[in-house]
Amino acid sequence: MATRIRLRRMGAKKRPYYRVVVADQRSPRDGRFIENIGKYHPLEEPSLIEIDEDRALHWLRTGAQPSEQVQNLMNKVGIWEKFAAERPTAAKVNSKDKKTRGGKPEVVKGSKKAQARAAETAAAPPAEPAAPPADEPAEPPAGPTPAAGTAEEATSET
Repeated sequence: MATRIRLRRMGAKKRPYYRVVVADQRSPRDGRFIENIGKYHPLEEPSLIEIDEDRALHWLRTGAQPSEQVQNLMNKVGIWEKFAAERPTAAKVNSKDKKTRGGKPEVVKGSKKAQARAAETAAAPPAEPAAPPADEPAEPPAGPTPAAGTAEEATSET
């Protein structure tokens, strides 16, 4: 059974507070849970964050994966640093970047030739920008350009 440490929403409409619970990852957000290990009240000033450190560390050691928000809360309280000090590899695996694919390294797609060309262009120094030919001016002349065949000229000539 894959367990997650996540938030369970409670409270009235537009007045949320959350319980930090350990639940099976297949159960719904506000559904059945295994254990309640804390609470989070975001509307209080300052926000109230209470997480039972012993139980949270126990569940992290047994393989429960915290959601991103719960991991942020654990960072603020200091629980995640204690877990990372115990198991640095487990802490690095879970801290995923939002732009990567679920914490997995980016896979380079393409043929070997395309990868070799990409490596060559990355290693090559940047090329100088091409200078304009000497015969042509670099910029068009400044000033008004004569309008050819405007409607006013056509009516005044007749």
